[in-house]
Amino acid sequence: METLTVLCSNYNSDRWIDGYLESVNSQLLKEFTIVFVDANSTDHSLKTIKNYKFRDGITKKVIENDTRITIYEAWNLAIESSESEFVVNFNTDDRLFPGGLLVLYTSMVESPDVDIVYGTSLIVGDEKHNNVRGIQNWPEHTHETLLKNCICGPFPIVKKSVLVKNGLFNPKYTISGDYEMWLRLSKKNYKFKKITDFVGSYYDNPKGVSSDKSTLQEHIKQDTEIRNLHR
Repeated sequence: METLTVLCSNYNSDRWIDGYLESVNSQLLKEFTIVFVDANSTDHSLKTIKNYKFRDGITKKVIENDTRITIYEAWNLAIESSESEFVVNFNTDDRLFPGGLLVLYTSMVESPDVDIVYGTSLIVGDEKHNNVRGIQNWPEHTHETLLKNCICGPFPIVKKSVLVKNGLFNPKYTISGDYEMWLRLSKKNYKFKKITDFVGSYYDNPKGVSSDKSTLQEHIKQDTEIRNLHR
């Protein structure tokens, strides 16, 4: 069995795909798989992904779609194609530090009773990840804390079997699908673990689904519905 699979949803990511691929290729974890699920991109990012040669030890899979799908539908396809024990979602506009996957994977292996591990990350304000704006240092997990905020950050590592057992991500929630999953697992008393290591940097993308002002009301609506569902 593969040890770890990185889940990547790609849609028109020309602006940052080169840096993303370099970030993946620099990982110190010796062996892992990355599954790219393309959501019918119209730029050159899919071609760039297909042509990129990863170092030995990194297995690349590419799933293409002829329709525009959401990030959570893409993650579900990647999970279903994975043969790994653990999965990590990693978006194209974010960056993992070289030791990021190794730290997350090691923490999971050393804590077999834990179902999801999340770490600390930098917040950056530019596509090159140079302009550091702050730190995402989330608190220790409790269900009450999670109801207040999606504390798991951009790079949680999760047991694949737990996601499959719980029906994968709900595509109904196009913006807050990950938040709904973490609350669903928390309500069922799955075990979360916070680590203090810095695992990567999160781009506060003004056009991303979590930050775009045009989708703010829908974001608030989904978060409110999810919190009411999982109290």
